[in-house]
Order: sequence, then structure tokens, then C-alpha cells
Amino acid sequence: MEKEAISIHYNEIALKGKLRSKFEDVLRKNIDYETGNLASTLQGRLFLGNSDENTLNLLKLTPGVSWVSKAMFIDRDTDMLIKVLKELVSRHGNKVNLDVRRIDKSFPRTSLEVKQKLIKDLGLKLSTDGYRLRIEITNKEFIVNYNIEKAIGGMPVGSAGNIISLFSGGIDSAVAPIEMMKRGCSVDLLHVYAMPDSNLALSGKIAEIASRLSLIEPVRLYLVPFHFFNLKVTEINPRYELVLFKRFLLKLAEEMCYRYNYKGLSTGDSLSQVASQTLDNINAISYGFNVPIFRPLLSHNKEEIIEKAKLYSTYEMSIKSYKDCCSLVSKKPLTAASKIKVEEFENKIGLDKIINDSLSQLAIASFIHGQRIN
Repeated sequence: MEKEAISIHYNEIALKGKLRSKFEDVLRKNIDYETGNLASTLQGRLFLGNSDENTLNLLKLTPGVSWVSKAMFIDRDTDMLIKVLKELVSRHGNKVNLDVRRIDKSFPRTSLEVKQKLIKDLGLKLSTDGYRLRIEITNKEFIVNYNIEKAIGGMPVGSAGNIISLFSGGIDSAVAPIEMMKRGCSVDLLHVYAMPDSNLALSGKIAEIASRLSLIEPVRLYLVPFHFFNLKVTEINPRYELVLFKRFLLKLAEEMCYRYNYKGLSTGDSLSQVASQTLDNINAISYGFNVPIFRPLLSHNKEEIIEKAKLYSTYEMSIKSYKDCCSLVSKKPLTAASKIKVEEFENKIGLDKIINDSLSQLAIASFIHGQRIN
């Protein structure tokens, strides 16, 4: 008897000891959200009964999933196994990357013995870059994993708590939330817009990227106007505008953490990539906060971030034209701002009042399954 499914494997969850089942349940819930199907469990593996390409593509970008494949379940008959493998190998040549795992230790042959028999009977040539096949021996069946594809790994979304992520719509700010999702965080977005109103800000890539992220989990997008800050920042040394703007963003996000019970905030900062991200400026921008500030891209260079953006399908959206607030502040910012000066200018313009005034015009948009719902 043969039946087919999608096989879903995880790595980090398997290391969680007594909490493993808890994390596995979170991952199953997330898979149900993304695909509309609840995965079944079998001896530390997850399976979905369908095997369409759209589901496979969604699973590859599911935090917590390390790899996915199509899977064929066959009776524990070695001759039947060889017949199935012969058909698979014939489509790809005899150069394979074969892995055998004996989950049921009562099976009379070891994993290595089964592997050696298959190599001999099928005339296989082993190669690390060959067609990947993985045979799993359970107490009832052989599971043949084929068309194996790497997924993004990490931990399942929601297993670590919720954070809010600064979101400009640029390449880095779209990748950073997914990187935090991979560490188990549920992530909502905070966007400061320069448009006349929030609806105009939602007419282009800002809503597109939020929709993309909502394929992984429901996303709430907070929209705050730029103009309260913009009116007052003209009163300070223009070379400090960008540093003050970044501090404005962090303090906005911190206030949102207090109001909406987020456990931290994240940014798309990459060390030394632009003037506001020098070590001195990050230090001047970040002092005095009472919530954790996460920077998942801090050690990534631009090429690495672009590669991730393409993998996550946010790159083409992020490079679309949009009036970003950063482009409206100082063109020649300092690269080593003084914390004393930053604090002096912050008090001069009344940054706390600016934040309260800005949040008085807060708008919220929600996204589920790739669609805006309000």
C-alpha cells in the first residue's frame, strides 16, 4: 500500500526536551493558519495529507520548519521499497545523497545495513550533491522522503512572545520582522508616514509588504504621522536631525510597548551600513530605554540582507518608489553624535510631547492571510 503526503521536519524544537511537545503544538497551529490544514504527528515528524506546490512553498518560509519534502508511505517490505526507489532514481540518475534513519530500533537491520543494501541493489553512486533521498523506518512503514527542500528553520512564531518592529518599507525593515519571527516572536509593525494621511501611506508597498508578512501570521500595522516631529526638528542643528529622528522612532516604539504590552522592539539596523548606524550613533540613539531593542540584521552586510529579501519574496516590493521619512531629514548627518547633545536637542524640541501628539493620530490596519481586513 502506498500513500503520499508532505513531510515537515524541524531541528531546534527537537532540542527542547520536556517542552518539545509544547513547541511542536505551536508549530502545528502556525501550519494550520498558513495552509488551512492541521498537521498530523508521527514519531517526531509532522505530515500534511496534501502535496500541492503552493503548500510546499508556504512551508519553506514557515519559521520552525527546517526542511520539507514529498513523502511516500509504503508497507515495511524491502522489495517494495527498492521498487519505489528505482522509479524515483530513474528520473534523476543514479547519483544520490541517501540518508536512512531507523526510528523503530526493533527493525532487524541497522540504518547502515539498510543503506548499504539499497546502494548495492540499486547500483547507486553516493554524492553530497546528488538527488536527496531520506528513508525513515517506523514501526509500521517505510517513509520515503523525496524532492527535499531546505526551509528557513528557527523556532515557531509565537513561542517567544510578541514584539513591535520599526518598518519603513525598505529592504532591511521588511527582512528584520521575519528574522525575529524565526526566533519565535509574533511581530507587529510600526510605520511613520510622510503622506497627508494614513490611507495614502497604505496605497502602495507598505500594505503589500504587511500583506506578505501576514501569510506567516496575522499582522497589525500601526501608522503614525511624521509631521509633528518634522515641524519641530527645524529648531536644532540639521546634522543631528537623522539621529533625533531615529531616537523618535525608538521612543515611539517603546511607548507602543507600554500601551499594547509588547515585550520588546526591533529595527533593521545593520552596523556601519549608513550614517545613523555607526557604533557611536547607535549608542547615542539607544541609551535610556527600558525595553529590549533587537537588531537581528546587525552583523549582516547588504548583499546578505538582499539575498534574504529575495528568499522571503519582499525584495521586489521593497525597492518600489516611496517617500520614506529618512529621505526628508538631514542629508549630511554626523557619524559620531554626542549623547549630551542628543539629550539637549531632545529636550529643546519636546520629544515626549511630539510622541504623544503623534500617537493621538495613530491609525491601525490589520492583515490576515495576505489580505487587509480593516
